[in-house]
Amino acid sequence: MKPGKQPGRKATRYRPPIKHSKTFSGCWTCRSRHVKCDEGRPACARCLRGGFDCQGYGVRLVWNPDNPARVQNIRRAIGNPAIYDEESPFKRVDVHEALEEIERLSEEGNCLSRGPFSVFAVQGTWPKPDVEEASLSAAHPAGLLDDVDDHSSTTASANTFEIDVSVGGGSEADDEIETIVSPSIGTPFSSLHEYDCLQQHRRSSDVMPLSTRHLDLLPRPSEQRALVHHWTDFVCWHLVPVDRPDNPFRSVFTPMALAGLTSPSSQSNGQVALFHALCATAAFSRGQLLNHEAKSLTLATKHYNLAIMHLRHSLASLEEHPNTHEVDLQRGSILATITMFSAMDMITGRSNEWRTHLQGGASWLSTIEDSAWNRDKSSSMVYQGYLAIAALCNINLPSTIDVESENFLADTRHYVLDRFFGLTRPILKHIVLTNSLIKRISRASSRSPSAQEIDNLESQLYAQSPTNLDLSSQDLTPLAHTLTLHHAYVFYYASLIHFHRTIRHLHPGSPIIQALVTSAVSHLEDIETLGGESVGCTLVWPPFIVACECVDEGTQQKMLSWYMCKRRHGFMNLEMSKDIAREVWRRRTIVDDATDVKWQDVLREMKLDIVLA
Repeated sequence: MKPGKQPGRKATRYRPPIKHSKTFSGCWTCRSRHVKCDEGRPACARCLRGGFDCQGYGVRLVWNPDNPARVQNIRRAIGNPAIYDEESPFKRVDVHEALEEIERLSEEGNCLSRGPFSVFAVQGTWPKPDVEEASLSAAHPAGLLDDVDDHSSTTASANTFEIDVSVGGGSEADDEIETIVSPSIGTPFSSLHEYDCLQQHRRSSDVMPLSTRHLDLLPRPSEQRALVHHWTDFVCWHLVPVDRPDNPFRSVFTPMALAGLTSPSSQSNGQVALFHALCATAAFSRGQLLNHEAKSLTLATKHYNLAIMHLRHSLASLEEHPNTHEVDLQRGSILATITMFSAMDMITGRSNEWRTHLQGGASWLSTIEDSAWNRDKSSSMVYQGYLAIAALCNINLPSTIDVESENFLADTRHYVLDRFFGLTRPILKHIVLTNSLIKRISRASSRSPSAQEIDNLESQLYAQSPTNLDLSSQDLTPLAHTLTLHHAYVFYYASLIHFHRTIRHLHPGSPIIQALVTSAVSHLEDIETLGGESVGCTLVWPPFIVACECVDEGTQQKMLSWYMCKRRHGFMNLEMSKDIAREVWRRRTIVDDATDVKWQDVLREMKLDIVLA
């Protein structure tokens, strides 16, 4: 027997290692099951054969906060978006496929049209896109969000609505605008007058084709493609607590914005303004999720400035031609753009932008009849969204909007805030009435509300319990129906807390307040338990009102845990509202029981003014 060879054992043959090819482009269901995906769209065949829910191919982002005070090493995968039916208006445009094909074929210099998108081979000696990048970097140094906030946006937003009273080229208001970069030709403009002159030159010149559209002249379509992708796959469904196929941010705002890209590049309109506002919001969101990434914030600033510019031109156009055929469409897109500015600042946490836009929007709305917004579902959705933000942020609504009237948002066919946010029409109405009473009480010159008036408002508020809310006609799934009811209860209890603290001046430790707080916190916990990471972000106002009145350590810890869960959305206003609530708690521990610490006073002393919507 040969040495080293044992009887009864076969010699081991050498087997070369099997090379496994691993791809990262399969659907999320197959990747989680560790099986090969055939990458069929919209759902892969493997999932269909196996009866699995194909979760699609969208990008999943993670957000890992670097604040030492936060729990470290948190990497929360963002849940995949809901599957939308083919009847959704958004599904008529395959954004991803169209932009991918445009980007691929645009390099060949061919003309291409697909849906609302097109590429035109531009001829001429125009500056290259690199000039735009260099000009933008010089005007807005990449880095902290505060640089963006102070250097550019403040000046622009402060003059946003001055166009209503000072229309005309070469005005002083135009000259105060910071350097604006046009995506059309990559040239920085020092004023809107210069932009107007250039557009006049382009209309009379043979260098550029008159048929070019705003999309044709984007210097880097891949950037906007990524932003539109992030908007549709992430931001849209995170902006609402209960996502649905008719999510207004997807079914109304997105088609409006995309339609602006197909308009002639020589024209400025509200839809183009909305497109740039949408891109700015998506870029700010991506910058937040990527820990204040400089490139995303710089891109957000560019689109923000362009949104401001086109918004001003649109307002001027409506004033000059108030009876044009597209006036209704322009009104809707203008108000949607104003609403988007609030969404931006909710994401970024900036405190000196949003109020200027909302107040300007209220002034503009005073020139329009309230009934003009009830002519179609899309206009009504946009109008409701603005009113909700204005009401929760205590913006003075114009006198043309009679909140106390029975006709206030009376067209229940178009009312959507209840099924998306749990904000019923009566609760919205009574929040506005409560804020109106607060202002009357604070002004010595105005007539103080009578005891009977206050009692009537309280009884009306208590009568709006969500137990009476009928959602049977809303076509909600059982889970969506349950989640909507929970959100409605949170709004209900928050509105009662707001009333008792500001009108009745009850102490936060009173049994009435604490009973309402306990009930609201319970519903917030139920929402997270039932929906998990599939639910979007609630409006900031209800949980903030509840959190500020938490007195005992148990409810405070529950609210802190809730805020920790909501970090997955990447919305800075939620984080800031949590910090404000904690400051309220801290101050109550260092004063006597007779001293009432109110969040309004704390907010004012901290010199903060955040969007509470």
